[in-house]
Amino acid sequence: MEYRPFPDERGDEFAAFMRYAFSPTEGPYDPDAADDRNGIADRRGLFDDGDDPVAVCAHHYFSLRVRGTDREVAGLSAVASPPEHRRQGNVGRVLRESLAEYRDRGVALSTLWPFSHPFYANYGWATASRYRRLTAPPAQLGFVDDLIATAGADAGTFRRLDEDDYPAVAPVLSAMADRYDLTMDWTEAWWRERTLQGWKTDPFVYGWERDGELRAICAYSFDDDGDGNDPVLRVTDVAVADDEAWFQLLRFFRNHDSQASAVRIRAPPDAPLLDLVADPRAVDCEVRTGPMVRLVDVAAALEALSPDPAVEARFTLAVTDPLADWNDGTVRVAVEDGSVAVAPLDTAPAAPDVTAGVGALSQLYVGYRSVDALRRGGDLAVDADAAGTLRDLFPTRTTHLREGF
Repeated sequence: MEYRPFPDERGDEFAAFMRYAFSPTEGPYDPDAADDRNGIADRRGLFDDGDDPVAVCAHHYFSLRVRGTDREVAGLSAVASPPEHRRQGNVGRVLRESLAEYRDRGVALSTLWPFSHPFYANYGWATASRYRRLTAPPAQLGFVDDLIATAGADAGTFRRLDEDDYPAVAPVLSAMADRYDLTMDWTEAWWRERTLQGWKTDPFVYGWERDGELRAICAYSFDDDGDGNDPVLRVTDVAVADDEAWFQLLRFFRNHDSQASAVRIRAPPDAPLLDLVADPRAVDCEVRTGPMVRLVDVAAALEALSPDPAVEARFTLAVTDPLADWNDGTVRVAVEDGSVAVAPLDTAPAAPDVTAGVGALSQLYVGYRSVDALRRGGDLAVDADAAGTLRDLFPTRTTHLREGF
């Protein structure tokens, strides 16, 4: 078996893998009816001795805000294997090879949207963020009229956005990153090929601006039952500079009451709505788990941190990793003068100060779960002194990774 780039000239084979894995109800892939859009991912395959692919995947590289710093992260997607090659260890091999490729590139963190959380948890990924799915009749959003300007200059304007608006989105994303870790810093290619385009249907992408400054972005489409009855305005992305911009978007959605019986919003985990509507029972508020993360290289990730210079400590850390043997073992961690140093130990202590699986350590690293929450769940074993150090080193953060890939 050989893991290597998937040849561009064999793109139809890759597309056929995607169709069978993720859209089997549409039938076999037909290259003559295919959408010929170019993707921005690096495609990989695991090939047998006859040069036939037995498993595939795709890699995206983007910048995410992690503990106040934008860092390159590897997004893993399109992991698939045809039925005749499943349960033979091929997907596990693809995941292992992908991590090795990320490590060679110097990327210390990986993320993915799982088809099954338990499946990827077995390989060391763990939940990184949550979001709210809010569903409400448009009339329930009328409360915004009492909170924001709806007429005059202060009300701003809504307009549809296009490729030329890329420079205007940066301040909105920057404001989101200040509120939510794991916010992506879109490149122009991402804006053009991922935000403005959809997998099967392009979304409507609108913005709210005031005094010529973009303050909010949303992407949405319409769903119905096939007969045009009970259509739903389905908002798949929201990025706002502040709460006022959020309420302005709610006003925009409310104004579709002649077209939609309900508005369904994929919203930030703390988006204000439920306590403001006239009838809270008319609104469904679901808390859903989002993507998963995984440390690619534990030592490199820890040494990339810039902790408070007041934090000084030394502790031993034992990590178990089911996939990456370079992480599996015990190291000594030294925190001093605003930096972290990691050194392997030739002989592991009988009782390390901290013991964690790579998934739990990944959640701690990005700030999704606290030291105490991980201890309560049995995912982290730590003595009292080291627990205090970890709290100082890894304070919790509000995480919200919105983008699909």
